[in-house]
Formats: sequence, structure tokens, C-alpha cells
Amino acid sequence: MKYRKRCFDRIEGIMVEDKALSAKVDRLRSEAEEKTAEMGAQEECLLDLNRRLANKDRERRGQSCAPSSCKKPRSHFS
Repeated sequence: MKYRKRCFDRIEGIMVEDKALSAKVDRLRSEAEEKTAEMGAQEECLLDLNRRLANKDRERRGQSCAPSSCKKPRSHFS
């Protein structure tokens, strides 16, 4: 009889531990999803900043040279 009670106690302990581990896995999974979303948002922000920087750089290069020296004149015979 004592053996049977010990077995049930061990099973009960394992079930409690399993529930605790399942809760921890759920919490960690949720945190990972949040971090993934944050990283995605940061990546989008960085891409936007890179695009804006590239556009400003293009604008600056376009303004820094005179139109006659930057562009080849178009010929109507080409």
C-alpha cells in the first residue's frame, strides 16, 4: 500500500511540475513573439531611415552640381 501511495505522490508531483513547465513555455513563447514583433518594427524603421537617407543623399548630389556639368546635353539627332 505504501508503494502505491508513493507512486501516486510521484505522479502528482510530476503533473504539478509539468503544469509549471508548460506555463513557463507559454510565457517564454509569448515573450519571443513580442521580441520578434519588436525586431520586425525596428527593422522596418531602419529600412525607412535608410531610404530617407539615400533620398537625401541623392538630392544633395543633385543640388551640388550645376545642371550643365551634370547632364549631357540631348541632341535631337541621337
